[in-house]
Formats: sequence, structure tokens, C-alpha cells
Amino acid sequence: MADEILARLPAKSVVACRSLSRAWAAALSSDDFIDLYHSLHGGRLKILRLHEEAKSYTDRHGAAPPDVMPLAISAGSFPRMVKMFWEDCQTIPVLLTTQCRGLVIVELSPMGLLYVCNPSTGQKRELPQGRTTGCGRNREWMHEYASLGLGYDVRCRRHKVVRIYHSGCDGEGRPASAWCEVYVLNGGSTDQSWRPVCAKPPGWVHPYKITVFAQGHVYWLAHRKHHLYEGYTRSSEMFIACFSVSEETFATVPPPPGVDSETLRKQCLTVLAGRLSLFSWGCPDHGQRYDVWLLREYGTNTGWALHCRIDVATASPEVYRFLGPRYDGGHADGYPPIVPLAIVDDGCRILLTRNELPNKIRAYAPLTGDIENILDFRSLQTLDPTPLEFTVYEESISTLGKQTCKDIILTSSPSTQALSLLLHLIPEHTLLRLMCVCRSWCTTIALYLHGRSSR
Repeated sequence: MADEILARLPAKSVVACRSLSRAWAAALSSDDFIDLYHSLHGGRLKILRLHEEAKSYTDRHGAAPPDVMPLAISAGSFPRMVKMFWEDCQTIPVLLTTQCRGLVIVELSPMGLLYVCNPSTGQKRELPQGRTTGCGRNREWMHEYASLGLGYDVRCRRHKVVRIYHSGCDGEGRPASAWCEVYVLNGGSTDQSWRPVCAKPPGWVHPYKITVFAQGHVYWLAHRKHHLYEGYTRSSEMFIACFSVSEETFATVPPPPGVDSETLRKQCLTVLAGRLSLFSWGCPDHGQRYDVWLLREYGTNTGWALHCRIDVATASPEVYRFLGPRYDGGHADGYPPIVPLAIVDDGCRILLTRNELPNKIRAYAPLTGDIENILDFRSLQTLDPTPLEFTVYEESISTLGKQTCKDIILTSSPSTQALSLLLHLIPEHTLLRLMCVCRSWCTTIALYLHGRSSR
């Protein structure tokens, strides 16, 4: 009876109860209780926003913000990092994964620090540094040849971080080989570092697109060959790659009917209603149409179902103003200008937002064609800029494990100042090699090079 009552409390209240005694901490941190909590709160999605720096909100009349104001993750909510001596280095949180049982992975740019975050409890843990990526003889500090995914293993009842990285060098100076490693969150003393996986990725994974976890697998939009070369995009076959979190094997997922490799360039992967979703726009036969596909199940009977189709050209003026084309036309690489956040009201409505400058969240009803304004940041008077991006999460009491001492970055002012003076005397090619020494050096040198290039 006590477990049933405690499992209905907010996540922060449960975490606070863990500090009452060792017995309470053990009971409320057990795998059985965490699963019970997830069974009650899983699927009840909440909105999360990412900001450069979040401040207090008031409306135009000076009143307090409404209860529907989404929770914020900002750069100021992370521990203080190594501080360098220039003013124009803005720290920005970047979302790398969709939520997985309440957890997300966020990168602090430009430092490249990776954090697993539990928005419900405010807990954060820095991930250890993975294996070296890129070409060893010509390593570019500003280019990441790695992509992270976050999944949950139902067998060991632990979250796993999956990292696909590319190393080596071919004749054209591009990474030649793809590898994979796994890090188990809260896995105990035996799982404090990245563990290599025998299975190899089936292709090149784009390092700057959000990865998705659904139906026991982590998914990526991938290319058969490395498609970035000297800042330009090369055409290559695209496909959907997936990684089984329990089996730790790779496979590919066939696209929906009528979606080929070229069409995949204008699609994004996300999670809707607990299933993998492929959200497309600008089909070859209809440039102003959005299709929402849902994966029925993964396995031998893998198939897709068309959840809804939004024809912008024939929609109402209000729908056209929000979903219609703008001057930017989406990202240069064909990423949709509109992204779905969640399916709500038993599948009757879809929450949508803009991919760039997301200042509104709208609920679209496919059956009636109506669209409703859920949240509009322009109606709030604040010093904050427009949110960087929106995502969804669910209440979670999952623990992230203890931060190992070797992963804590030294931030003492004297040592930082001394190291900064030394960096001015070292050639750039030597600095690139010194970035491989440890995570602390890698972060400090990356910050130094970023500041020097922006002067």
C-alpha cells in the first residue's frame, strides 16, 4: 500500500523521500519500484524547452507565468565549467536524443561536454569521454565524428548510452571505419567506462541529428557512405539504421511504402505514441504535404501505418500560416520546418512546433483539420530569447549513478590561468594532439581554439 501511494508522488518528492533513511533510499531506488513508477507515469508526456539562459517569466500585465509553462534546461543549470577569458563564447545546450523513460542526453556547445539529464528531478551526470574519433593525423576539434543514442534494456533494467563513432582515414581524408561502444548508466563498479560492441554499424550516421528510442531499439537516419567532406554534402544512399539495446546488434528498417532514399532526406525520426515515427514533408508528387508514419512493430512483421496526412495547400488559412512554407524553407539539408512533439487525446491531435525559432506549440486535429494554440511565447514579456528547441519527457525517478572522480573537470582559477598562458605558446597542430590526453585538456583546448577563431 505504501509503495502504491509513494509511486503517485511527483518525481522530486520521491527523490526527497530517499534521503529520509537508508531503508527508504534502498526501497525507493529499487528496480521494482522504478518500474512501478514508470507504469503509472509513463506515457504522460510533458513539454521541455532548451534555453541559452532561462530567467523568470511574466506576462504583459506583470502576472506570474501560467502552470502550463514548460520546464527549462539552460546552460546555467549545469555545473560551472572551465572559464576562459573571452566574452563571446556562449554556452548552448543541444538536445542529442529523444527522451527514454524520462532521461535525455544534452551536449553543452562548444565545449562538447555530454550530460545525461533527468528533467523531472533536475539530476545531471556527465558522460565519460569515448574513444577518439576522426582521422588521427588530421583531427578537427570542431567536427564530431560520433553520434549518441539512449535506450533502455528491459533485461538488465538499465539505461544504455550507445555511441557510434568513426575513426581511421581513407584516401580522401575522411573517416574510414565505423565502430560502436556502450555505456551502462548506474551499472555498478564494473561498468564505469565505455564497452566496445562486436557488431559494426551498417553505415555513416549523421552526428548532428537527434536519435530516437522506441520499441526496444535506437534508430538513426544513416548513409551508406560518409557524406560530409570539407563542409559539403555528398549524395549517397540513405536508410534507417537501428540498434537492439538488449541484443546489442545492428539492423536496418525498411522505409514506408513510396519512400525511397531521396525522399528520406526530407524526413525526420521521432517517437509518437510510443512507436517510431517517420515525419516527412515535400514529397516528390506534392511539395506541401506532411505525412506521419508509425512503425507497427519491429521484427519479422515490420510494417508502417499512415497515421495522418496534412495537405497544407488545401488546409484552412490558420493551418497554412503555421505549417506553410516560409522564407527559410527548412534547413539546408532538407530537414522539415515543422516537427511533431507528441500524439495526445487518444490519437486525436498532434502537438507541432517550428524547427527553427520555435515560439509556438500548436495542436492539430487530423480528422477535423482544426488547429489550436497550446503555448505562445510571444505573449510573454521576458528578457529570454526564443527557446532553442522543444521536446517532451515523462516523470521519472531513474537514478544516473555516481559521477566518477576522473570525469570531474578541474576548474580552479590558478591552474586554468596557467594553462591558458601556455596555450598561447603552443602551435595549433600540437594543440590538436594534446586534446587526446584527457577530457579536461580536450575541453580547455577546444574552448581556447573556439575563442581564438572567433576573434
